Order: sequence, then structure tokens, then C-alpha cells
Amino acid sequence: MARVVAAYVERYPGVAVDLIVLDRLVNLVDERIDLAIRITKELDPNLIARRLTICRSVICASPVYLHRHPAPLRLEELVLHNCLTHSYHGKSLWHFVRGGEPVTIAVSGNISANDATSVLEAALAGAGIAQLPTYLIAPLIRSGELIALLPDAQPLSLGIYAVYASRRQMSTALRKMLDFLTEAFPSEPPWDARTI
Repeated sequence: MARVVAAYVERYPGVAVDLIVLDRLVNLVDERIDLAIRITKELDPNLIARRLTICRSVICASPVYLHRHPAPLRLEELVLHNCLTHSYHGKSLWHFVRGGEPVTIAVSGNISANDATSVLEAALAGAGIAQLPTYLIAPLIRSGELIALLPDAQPLSLGIYAVYASRRQMSTALRKMLDFLTEAFPSEPPWDARTI
């Protein structure tokens, strides 16, 4: 996101952006936030949203972890592993599509964090198996620092949305930012094609 914002202010040098990165839901009105980017499967019906792209995830682990623990061959084997989880999304249940059918697997582990980067760092350190977004880990899968697991089961995808509170009195800068974000995020993310 920071690169997109940098490109936006380069195109529109008269605009200033205050980028706040949080891994929790914010009340746009109360916190006086003009625009938020949300990765979710459920949108707040009181907000206006523009879908930017899709967020896919991969189940992965480091070679260090897989050297000590045999890789799971089936989703159901995840219960035998230390699963590194996200505090707000999938802390105890991971949702998949396998053979066109939804499957939910109970997972547990000794590390949970409220941001994906911390989960990633724990996975790279060999602490366990993680479910991480492809936009974050695609280069690490390609380099072999992380190994993609269970290719027959796809973690449930989420949408990436730009959300805002009202169309009334929308500033020109906000309108241009929405258009810019739509251009910057293609409907089919290029990082997905290079992940596995």
C-alpha cells in the first residue's frame, strides 16, 4: 500500500496522505478517516465500498519447520501441527474450498499475532505452519524461503475493498484516490500467478 500511496502523491504532488496502518476495524466517522482499505469477506452495510481486487492465501511453512515435522498431505492433518494464526482472522478455524466444497478445519498453535507480518516472521523462523496472503509471501515462495503446502485445498479468498463513509461532499482528492486505487489493483492480482 505504501508504494501505491507514493505513486499517488507523485502523480498529485499537491496532495498529502496520512497513512495509518492498523490491523483492526476502525470507525471511519469517529476517527475522521476519509478512506480505508479493508480485506474482508463481510462489508459493513453502512459504508460505501469499491472492490479493488481479491486476496488469496496459501498454507505454507519454512524448510526448517518441514525438516523437523513431516508436511501435511491432507487438510485434516493440520490438527497435528503447530499452526501460526492471526488474532482476528482464522485464530481457531481455517476455511478452505476443496473439490468445490467448503471445508473448515480446527487449528491451534502457540503463536497468534494481530498482523500478518508477525505471523510471517514466525513462519520464517520455523515456528509452524501459517496461512498467509499471497501479496505478502509470493517472493518467499518463489525463493524457497517458504514452501506452499496442500495445493488441492484453497484457503477461502477475501475481497480487498476501498471503503468510505459518504459520497456527499466527496473531495476531489478522495475521488482521484479511488480512481487511482482501481487502476493500481487489477482484478486478477499479478502476484498470484507467480506464487505457486
